[in-house]
Amino acid sequence: MKFTNPKLVINGISTEMDESILRRHFSAYGEIKHVVVDDKKAIAFVTFVDPSKAQISLQQQHIILGRKVEVRPAKPKVEIGKRKIFVGGLPRSITDEEFKGYFEKFGSIVDAVVIHDKETKRSRGFGFVTYEAEESANLVLRTNFHLLNNKRVEVKKVTPRQEMAPTGFGFPPYYYDPYFQTYFYVVWVPIPGFY
Repeated sequence: MKFTNPKLVINGISTEMDESILRRHFSAYGEIKHVVVDDKKAIAFVTFVDPSKAQISLQQQHIILGRKVEVRPAKPKVEIGKRKIFVGGLPRSITDEEFKGYFEKFGSIVDAVVIHDKETKRSRGFGFVTYEAEESANLVLRTNFHLLNNKRVEVKKVTPRQEMAPTGFGFPPYYYDPYFQTYFYVVWVPIPGFY
């Protein structure tokens, strides 16, 4: 299988190991694109131009400034928005365990949370589920409504905040309508001549 990840994480770096020292060390394996050092966590990230050079460096033991460091592939960023769903119209009495238990039927869950009011601690009637696999989220989304604790709840794909059109009013991207007893996304539509 072809190695496609050009990014490495280096654990156990010392405070003396700055960007230039790490760049010089790893340049022996190939051309370096980026080096980022996080002193607080004692880790660094090195990104090669060619992923195969990152693979070669993984097969070596690395001692930098007399100190052995751990080098492993960095986990590629996964688009959470494709694996996360919004669930609206939840029964107020639902527990986190019941909520998670229902949605676990569709696949392995990373996180499932019912949103509660900070003061009353009661459910606000909605929650979020994040799956390990995008396919599990898509399986849930095949049906707009699900029956949970004898109540019909609505599921929607979560749109990442940066992809949402601004509402201009500071509202969250959804609101609860008591008449329809469901949540709606707020979508900003420019009205000609309004502003």
